[in-house]
Amino acid sequence: MTNPNLVNATAGQRLAARAVDSVPLVVLALVAVLVPGQPALLVCAAGAAGYLAWIWWWEAASGQTPGNRVLGLRTVNEDGLAPGFAAVLVRNLLLTVSAVTVVGPWIMTVSNLWDHPTRRQGWHDKAARTLVVDIRAGRDPLLTGGRWAGAAASAPVPAGASATGWVPGPSTTPGPLTTPAVPAAPISSVPGARSTIETAAPAAQTAVSIPAAEDDEDVELTRIVSRGQGTGCRLVFDDGAAVRVTGTALLGRNPAAAIGETVNQLIDFADMGRSVSKTHLHLQSDGSTGLWITDRGSTNGSSIVAPDGRHEALAPHSPVLAPSGSTVYFGDRHFTVG
Repeated sequence: MTNPNLVNATAGQRLAARAVDSVPLVVLALVAVLVPGQPALLVCAAGAAGYLAWIWWWEAASGQTPGNRVLGLRTVNEDGLAPGFAAVLVRNLLLTVSAVTVVGPWIMTVSNLWDHPTRRQGWHDKAARTLVVDIRAGRDPLLTGGRWAGAAASAPVPAGASATGWVPGPSTTPGPLTTPAVPAAPISSVPGARSTIETAAPAAQTAVSIPAAEDDEDVELTRIVSRGQGTGCRLVFDDGAAVRVTGTALLGRNPAAAIGETVNQLIDFADMGRSVSKTHLHLQSDGSTGLWITDRGSTNGSSIVAPDGRHEALAPHSPVLAPSGSTVYFGDRHFTVG
């Protein structure tokens, strides 16, 4: 099974790709040193300039460099599209400036190690607003419509969902986000599970449903423990797991209610890439209309892709209605609203 998520390149992959990209420059430098005379120096300088112009153009147009090609990486902008020449110019000028010290470019290359907690962007990536993704371990956004459209286009749309466009919500905002409901359910773990989601509804305990493990070890699996059934919204996650939200819920790597806040469910969603915040989303079922989504000031943001493909980024602490058939992104993960 192909991982439908974006997978960030590791520091080691970035370093190896940079080493491959540097091979022609090292060869030209050696020729300039070993072959005496000004003509050899001028030829090597022209060759280096031409190589840099070509590699920057290739990366700007397709996210590829020789090193990216060999390592299975792609440079993209924050929407998962080709970065463009301006972004590539910023990235590489910073790398060039850092060459005032011999190790500067190499430290800049692996500076994503200090991007806590996600390790997704180096210092030059932050300045250029770019990402480097591993297309062998995850999805290639350049071939699947970008960071938002690719997975949403392949996600199943539940029966009865609107296929004509964004379904407008009511003119009023949802009820209070803090509701006097059943106390938050404790999060339990399933032996051997890498990620646990527990749903709680005011009903008797029912059978436990756990999806089968996938062959691809890079896919972060979500395991489900279900304790009841309701008539709320069914969420289908990118790894195939499903959970039903019948009232209010918090979703994140280790969600916790704020002081004085009461929710029906805590959805514990482990994420290998750590793109999901501890308490990332507040969810509130709106019956037959859809699901109200509120970003809780997450590190990597959230957004909604409507059934017609329209993308809306969420402002922190501002609820937005996700109609049935929408795809909700939180960090680099997503679920479909049923």
